[in-house]
Amino acid sequence: MSIPPQPPSSPEPYPQPGPYGQPGQPGPYGGQQGWYAPPPMSQKTNTLAIVAFVMSVVCGIPLVPLILGIIALSQIRDRGEKGKGFAIAAIVIHSLAIAFYAIVLVLGLSGGLGDSAPPKRDTSGQATTPGSVRVEDIRKGDCFNTGGKLAEYDDEEGGDAGFRVKIVPCGEAHEGEAYSVFNLDGGAYPGKDKVISIAEEKCGGAALTGYVGADAKLSETLEVYYYYPQPTTWIRGDREITCFIGDTSGSSTGSLRAAGS
Repeated sequence: MSIPPQPPSSPEPYPQPGPYGQPGQPGPYGGQQGWYAPPPMSQKTNTLAIVAFVMSVVCGIPLVPLILGIIALSQIRDRGEKGKGFAIAAIVIHSLAIAFYAIVLVLGLSGGLGDSAPPKRDTSGQATTPGSVRVEDIRKGDCFNTGGKLAEYDDEEGGDAGFRVKIVPCGEAHEGEAYSVFNLDGGAYPGKDKVISIAEEKCGGAALTGYVGADAKLSETLEVYYYYPQPTTWIRGDREITCFIGDTSGSSTGSLRAAGS
């Protein structure tokens, strides 16, 4: 006889939770940790580097910013200071400034600065291109512009030879035309009054008539002027008195010189 199947056994009851355990305790502290090194103090900026930089920008004393910049770089390397950028900038800026002035000087001496170059002349000595000259270098027959300084001319004392004029071909508009140039005797400077007296005598009617011709009809806007040496120009060898005709109306074109004069 078969045994009837047993009913399925009931599931085991859920296990009872055990007693709550004690909260975990932190582990013991480790050994004493070493002190952290303090943050590095900010480095001082080298004073000389700052001075060199400022001088390179605003100061025109030659070489000083360059020398200070080099010294500053040495100090920065030895002391561990900041400011290397200032020192290098000072050296670069001043080096460029020196190079610039050197180029200007070379071009000036060689006549490569446009209007500062002397005029070109033909075989007769007449200017064929504009150019700048000192007043004492004006030649007889030269036409020139004073840059407006003719208006400042003193009728009683004449004009000093302390500036430059722009020589132009006489076919171009010009303020003045030199009709006589003569030299004073050497030796000591004779004094301003004596020089003016000689200029008034030498630049008189005979010299002008000999240049423009006895029958010339001159415009009423033309007047006689002269340049004379100053003590400062006398020292460098200037002995010339330059007599010229100036146009009080501003400018004129063409030469007043008579043929053969």
